[in-house]
Amino acid sequence: MLLALLLLTGCGAGAPVPAGSGPEPETETAAVPVVRSGDLTAAQTTAQARTLSEEEILEAYDRAVAAYSWFELYQLPSTEESVAVDGMVYRRVDYPGIGTLDDLDTYLRGIFSQEVTERLLAAGGDRPLYRDIDGALYVVPGGRGRDQSKGEVRAQAEQTGPTAYAVNVTVDLLEEDHETVTGVECWSFPYELVEDRWVFTEFSLVY
Repeated sequence: MLLALLLLTGCGAGAPVPAGSGPEPETETAAVPVVRSGDLTAAQTTAQARTLSEEEILEAYDRAVAAYSWFELYQLPSTEESVAVDGMVYRRVDYPGIGTLDDLDTYLRGIFSQEVTERLLAAGGDRPLYRDIDGALYVVPGGRGRDQSKGEVRAQAEQTGPTAYAVNVTVDLLEEDHETVTGVECWSFPYELVEDRWVFTEFSLVY
């Protein structure tokens, strides 16, 4: 992950993949899980390695933002059913397709590399944010909410190799009035074909 803070200047980014502009990456809507599994044949792998459009890459970025937000901004929806474990109150997750920790792990691995997935699931350490209790997924409710010092977010896709792209993201920095732009932050997130999946090999929230 490359982070450059440039006050009162713009951020340089590589030329976008020619396919038109994609959607803004700023979203707090949870994505519906799509699980990808199974071994790929050589022909399928070749198809997976085709040139991606900017729209496809930015849609993947949006899904990554939504999933990563489950660990920082807000948690997965839950019911009122609660259990106290290790001094923490957990609530049962209520989200289509994700009923166990294995389900969550599988979904995250369809978006992020193994390293990023493991880092997310390790959130909370000895008192994990998400854990299985009696065969069901539970979560500690909460979340920090959006950083009010960050404003508009803009993203572009750049091809960096035959099976590698980068999503270059620029976010406005705001004055205490939450309106006046004082500078920008620039981020670059690698999106690569790892084994049989296109995944982000490094990631974080920009707000």
